Amino acid sequence: MKVIRFWLFSLILLLGFAVLAADPKSFLQEQKKIRIYVDSAPGFGHQSAGISVMRRLRELGFQGEFEVVYQASVAAKIKKIYPGFPDGIENEVKYLSTEEYQNARKQGKIEKLKLAMSGADDGFGSEFARVSMAETYLRLQPLGWGSAALYEKNARVLFTLQDLPLTNLQSPEADQFVETLKNQTDLPEDKKQFALKFADIAQNHLSFPVYGVGIQAFAPQKVYFYAKAVKSAAQRMSSDKAVIIPVVSPFNADEMDTVKKVFGKVEGFEAAATTERKHQNQMHLLTPQEFSALEKLKPGNLYFVFVGSVPQNVFNFFYESANLPVWVAGKNAMSFAATKGKVYLNTVDDYHLPGREKLSAEANKKLERALVAFNNGYQEYANQGYLTALSQFIQESSTPGTELQKFYSGIGEKLSANDKVLEGLRNVIGTPSIHMCRDIF
Repeated sequence: MKVIRFWLFSLILLLGFAVLAADPKSFLQEQKKIRIYVDSAPGFGHQSAGISVMRRLRELGFQGEFEVVYQASVAAKIKKIYPGFPDGIENEVKYLSTEEYQNARKQGKIEKLKLAMSGADDGFGSEFARVSMAETYLRLQPLGWGSAALYEKNARVLFTLQDLPLTNLQSPEADQFVETLKNQTDLPEDKKQFALKFADIAQNHLSFPVYGVGIQAFAPQKVYFYAKAVKSAAQRMSSDKAVIIPVVSPFNADEMDTVKKVFGKVEGFEAAATTERKHQNQMHLLTPQEFSALEKLKPGNLYFVFVGSVPQNVFNFFYESANLPVWVAGKNAMSFAATKGKVYLNTVDDYHLPGREKLSAEANKKLERALVAFNNGYQEYANQGYLTALSQFIQESSTPGTELQKFYSGIGEKLSANDKVLEGLRNVIGTPSIHMCRDIF
């Protein structure tokens, strides 16, 4: 009997050591190369998902080379947010269009890897699994987009990842961000100087980024209406502060002309009413260079800085620095904002608000009225009810200790405990931390 117990105890120890050895960090440190597939889609969501996965893998210990396989139609987008595109960076990242990849594969020039991954796709993922040249293809999706899947000899849907954010990226302190930014080569100088100034003064003012409006009809009208609500809320919250708004959606010349007309910055388009004219005079539309040249900001004024596309670390810093509700578009930006506990408004009317049913009736009513106002208020300029609902929501959700502020920060605390990249890797190596009932019984 003692002998049996000894062997059982030894077996348990061996199994324990095996599990400890088979952790995601150790697995990643063993990999010399990981293949990343980047799909095409409107906006920057899919491309941002891909770079998020790459950054998260670096955080988890991967030190090898990324081989990024991308759809040729998104090359211009990748150039804006991926490092070293298109030439790559030796021993860090290499880029191949799907056509280049397929040609090289047919010629036997693509090496077989243990792991290939994607952060988002609209259906080509199962096709890429056939040509991924990897023992395992881990197909992930942003929060709320669709089910993750693991392709090995057989495909397996990872239902347990459904309610996890794609990534839970570490948040750098302002001084860490600044040091990284100073040495960054993938950001034009005017944008870099703006980001440096923003990092220096943002904590002394109110701020929120705007994203996902460049491709939407009536975007300028929607931004202007929301700006009035922000202005009203900011006056009650901190009348001695300005509001800085990095606009990280690209606008072409025609679109900017429309924005200027809506904001009354073109002769003949100024508001006739005195109150409306005052709003327009206290809203400034600036380039990064123009903002950087300002000696001081005026309290109660709003400064829209049209930054356009920026690398992901800069994009994320704008969001993490926000102390007013942020604008997102689609699943990927929504997932990031929710994971960081930020109050957000989605331009495509898509929300992940677990636990909303536990809010008080009053808080739920304020939230619902605000969401309706955000979507429809710009169509009815004279509807004071919409403006009031949105302004009250902005103030309450941005004030520490309120029910709404605690609700959103609580979502962030829950979501930041795990993510799809980490849990997906645990499934790859056979040590998932989340089990389905059918896996247990």
